[in-house]
Amino acid sequence: MTMTVTSKRSGSAYLPRLRRPSRETVLGLSTIAAFLVIWQGVYMLGLMPKWAFPSPIQVVRAFYDLGMSGALLSNTAASVGRQVTGVLLAAVVGIPAGLALGASPTARAAFLPLCRLLYPIPGIAWIPLAILWFGVGFTSTVFVIFFSGIWSIMFNTMTGVQTLSGQYTDVARVYLASRSLYTRAILIPGSLPYIITGMRLTYGVGWRVIVGAEMISSITGLGFLIDDARWQLRPDIMICGMITIAMIGWVSENWFFDWVEKKTIERWGMKTA
Repeated sequence: MTMTVTSKRSGSAYLPRLRRPSRETVLGLSTIAAFLVIWQGVYMLGLMPKWAFPSPIQVVRAFYDLGMSGALLSNTAASVGRQVTGVLLAAVVGIPAGLALGASPTARAAFLPLCRLLYPIPGIAWIPLAILWFGVGFTSTVFVIFFSGIWSIMFNTMTGVQTLSGQYTDVARVYLASRSLYTRAILIPGSLPYIITGMRLTYGVGWRVIVGAEMISSITGLGFLIDDARWQLRPDIMICGMITIAMIGWVSENWFFDWVEKKTIERWGMKTA
């Protein structure tokens, strides 16, 4: 006699549950999909001249061609190298300067007027002088990024120091903390949320500046790629360069800087995770 045992559980019960996408994710993807549909519709209806307005499919093909030729990778690497160098130099100079301006009324009285005088000058305005001083290439572009980005880091750091509670200073005085210990243990950790915000702003400003700088003072980079495509009447390549910049900025903003915050600010209890 054969006996068959049937499980009461359905086979589907053993399948892992798929996580439903959040409402924000659905809305974001829906907006992007709608944008692509409208873009394709404008192209197909001929509302814009097709030689100047490529379709999304043409842009994808251009991405493939640039990727296979290595042009996209080499120019992206050149831009990222200049961007990272300029931002790091701005941080190396801007953070100590901001700490000094925030902690010392004498430093503010001496240097803040000059800083406020130079701050409104657009970074693009420095490109001709940068070319005269450093020539066409890496150094002139890095200089423009540095000069454009240092102000965000410096002023944010200064604000962070000025907003520290006076209790921290009182505790340091009670325990006779040295200036270096006070800076390491109080000023820098207490100002870190403002410093990271300044870094975010500087990174964004750097990408806005680097494209213009590379169009004028470089023969490599995404800015050069976009400008060179203009002369070739290749708007599909121009859009590829723009999308690449957007993707790099998105990854840096949503992954790198968020990771830095989790490792520092949230870990130290200075921000709710």
